Amino acid sequence: MNSVQNLFRSNNPYEKFVQQLVQLESRQKLQLEAQHKDQNERKTALGDVSASISKFINQITEYENPDSGAFKPLKTSSSNENVVRVNSAAGVDRPSNFNITVDRLASNDIALSQLMNGDDYDLATQGAGSVTITIGDKTETITVETQRENVDGVMVDKTNSEILDSFAAAISETFGEEARANVFQVNNNQVQFSMQSLQTGFDNRIQIDGASGVLAEVTNTMTKLVPEEELNALFTIDGVTFERSENMVDDAIDGLSFSLLSSSTETVQMSVQRDLDEARSNINEFISSFNDMNKKIRDRTFIDGDNNSRGPLRNMRSIRSLTLNLRQTALLPMEGAEPGQLSRLSEMGISFQNNGTMIIDDEDLLNEALEQRPDEIAELFSSESSPIAQMKNQAEAFTKSNGIISSLEDGVDQTIRRLDTRIAQQERYLEQFEDRQREIFNNLQQVIERGDAQFQQVMSFRQSMGF
Repeated sequence: MNSVQNLFRSNNPYEKFVQQLVQLESRQKLQLEAQHKDQNERKTALGDVSASISKFINQITEYENPDSGAFKPLKTSSSNENVVRVNSAAGVDRPSNFNITVDRLASNDIALSQLMNGDDYDLATQGAGSVTITIGDKTETITVETQRENVDGVMVDKTNSEILDSFAAAISETFGEEARANVFQVNNNQVQFSMQSLQTGFDNRIQIDGASGVLAEVTNTMTKLVPEEELNALFTIDGVTFERSENMVDDAIDGLSFSLLSSSTETVQMSVQRDLDEARSNINEFISSFNDMNKKIRDRTFIDGDNNSRGPLRNMRSIRSLTLNLRQTALLPMEGAEPGQLSRLSEMGISFQNNGTMIIDDEDLLNEALEQRPDEIAELFSSESSPIAQMKNQAEAFTKSNGIISSLEDGVDQTIRRLDTRIAQQERYLEQFEDRQREIFNNLQQVIERGDAQFQQVMSFRQSMGF
């Protein structure tokens, strides 16, 4: 059907006039579509502003937590990273130095059998055997046979290597994460059985009991690489001697975790010091989050009369006024502050430019506050009476579920829905208008065609009469 209509239109000499009339009649629809686009831009802009306000709020929330230590963070170091590595000082609340000497590292317990010829059969003469092994909290009994069935179904003695392989496989399977065992080919003829605890320390040593048969022959003559009493790490911190079953230590000094890497007669210093660079970075993050919010709001609410350009939120006065209100609040002192206590941002070197950008205008003042008064800075962020807390409250009024931005978004959504309805109505009207105009021109065309036909008839008659 559409192809027929398209063919008719292409042959209709008045079609261009129909389209011109429709275009003229479409002005209201075009205006509505322009309004629709403007509302969608407002909705997007509101989302951008809301996200930037939320980021600013989240930054304050992170720093107002007393446990965050945002303005007196600590950094760790070791005077010899080859001997001791400091992992964390998360639980240390003040700068400290600790002197440590590492006398011995914690070791895995390793037991070795005697060397024996792998292809010999002397172990098989001892007969099947069992042994009870304890490693850490796990105790298991292992049994090993000394014979196997050959390809002819006949029971034959196992070689020494085969018996040791069976023993090693049983240990690895039974103890899993607690121990492993291997049989090493030492040279062309000799093999050696090795069993190792996978956890370090005396409490995880290998304990053998009740061995019988072939396993008594294997285990009774085993030797330990490290004496059991030397399996624990041994170290001294500030004159106090410690023993630990692991080389990663987190219970010798409250809040400090460190790893022993090698023994040494050298005294190594583990240091926990104030990290002023990190504290400054946290201040910069706060400033950056405010400035990002300020820029997004200004970019979306500006009015430039000279260039006839405007932001999508130009008519939303509450949005436009937010950063101005926050700036005014930031300049206020903290209620209830003690004499001489930091009570406002300006006292730590932070101020504002005319365009609302938050800046550090006194580097020395800020560095002094971070170095000497970190607790007072923290209180500026955590106290409910501080200007920063009031800034957060003002910002939250915009982002909460029934807040200002939510109400503005609801209004925009309603406007968009109304515009959708009106645009749909205009589209239906224009379709009907186009059909009516085409019908008018079609009728006109038919009148002209009938007139042409009558004219041709008259002319033919005149010719037939000799006129």
